[in-house]
Amino acid sequence: MVGTGGVAQRHLGVLAPLKEVAIVGHVSADPARAQQQVTTYGGRAYDAVATMLDAERPEAVWLCVTPDRHGPAERALIERRIPFFVEKPLAVDLAPAEDIARQIQSAGLVVGVGYKFRALDTLSRVRALLAETPARMAIGAWHGAMPSPPWWRRNASSGGQIVEQATHLVDLARLLLGDGVLISATGSRWPRADVADSDVADVSAALLRFGDVPAVFTASCILPASAAIHLQLICAGGVVTITEQHVLIQAGADNTMLPSTGDPFLAEDLNFMEAIRAGTAERLFSTYADALESHRLCCAIRDTMASPGSPAAVDR
Repeated sequence: MVGTGGVAQRHLGVLAPLKEVAIVGHVSADPARAQQQVTTYGGRAYDAVATMLDAERPEAVWLCVTPDRHGPAERALIERRIPFFVEKPLAVDLAPAEDIARQIQSAGLVVGVGYKFRALDTLSRVRALLAETPARMAIGAWHGAMPSPPWWRRNASSGGQIVEQATHLVDLARLLLGDGVLISATGSRWPRADVADSDVADVSAALLRFGDVPAVFTASCILPASAAIHLQLICAGGVVTITEQHVLIQAGADNTMLPSTGDPFLAEDLNFMEAIRAGTAERLFSTYADALESHRLCCAIRDTMASPGSPAAVDR
């Protein structure tokens, strides 16, 4: 496990109880944090990926690092032909992810990406509904508080809210509707006493198109708590709202709630291990090449908001 943050803990929480898994190493630039994970989950602590790879022979590695730290770890694993699972986003910007994608393709390596919405057990029902009544519009919303880690509120380390958070919704739309194109994007940022050093957009909005389906994605990090994280699909005669916890189907006065009964982290981790055993990336919920297209869209949204002459993210 490379990383010691909340997402690393989520993966460790579902991996540790599995009888077929032995956790052999934890990597962090902070030795105390790595040792803390060792105390809880076993294995040994390391301060660098290369050091860990010199001492261990892992069959798979999970990369749960901040967006700005992608690159060296992936290259080290590709050189040693070790399959790995990497959490989104793939990087802060597009170029590093494109370079990693080329290396993965050249090596023919099994690499999974943590777009957890793809692992929801409710999606089979959603696909069946869309086969009968196709989506005519999509609306994605990610509205909540600014995460507490200092790295998140700096574009240089997180990539901003669209790249780091709302990318889940953009990816889900791609999965269900096909590849998308960006039409326009805008956003704004205001002085904030609570996070004076923040330079990410406080609010963002983007207009996209997935084939003939228009879509609007909005995000904000100015609220005291999470208010909305969902993708809505507007169909003829009904609305399908997808969250991590449930799918809500609204057709006139009829509402049907389908709860998610499985843990998407467990599902995607088991899926990744099955792909390693089969020796093929075709079984993955999300390959690196596929995830790159979602990352490409999100970087385009972020960069369009900030580009001169565009509907830019404006400091107020």
